[in-house]
Amino acid sequence: MKVLMNIAVAPSDNVMTEVEGNLLRVYFDFQKEEHKEDDAPDAPDQFSCQQVDVVGRRGYGDIVGAIMNDKYSPDDIQAIMFNHELAKEEDSDIAEEKRAEYVQEYNDLQNYRKHAKEIASLVLIDIA
Repeated sequence: MKVLMNIAVAPSDNVMTEVEGNLLRVYFDFQKEEHKEDDAPDAPDQFSCQQVDVVGRRGYGDIVGAIMNDKYSPDDIQAIMFNHELAKEEDSDIAEEKRAEYVQEYNDLQNYRKHAKEIASLVLIDIA
C-alpha cells in the first residue's frame, strides 16, 4: 500500500525496514513529494513509498510473496497467466490490440516480480 512519511532523506538503497515482534514492515520505492503551497516554509520533506507487512517467517520467498500479493491478487495473477497463454496461441481469435494488452500485462507482472526479488534481497541485508 502507498504511504506517506516525513523523513529527512530517503534511504540510499530505497528500502527501509521495521521489526515489531513477528512483524516485518518493509518500505520501498521512495519518491519525494512536492511541497504544497500551504505548507510551512520549514515543513519537513515528505516521501511517498510502498509498504508491505511480512508476518511470521522472514525468508526471501516470504518477502517476495508479500510484495507481489500487495499489488496482485491470486486471481489477478491467474488471469494474467491465462491471458498470456491465449495471446501466445497463433490461431486464437482475439484482436491484435487485445493480444498486445495481454502480453504487456504479463511483461509488467514479470518486471514487478523481478523488482520484488531485488527488494527482498535488500531487505535480507537490512535485517541481517
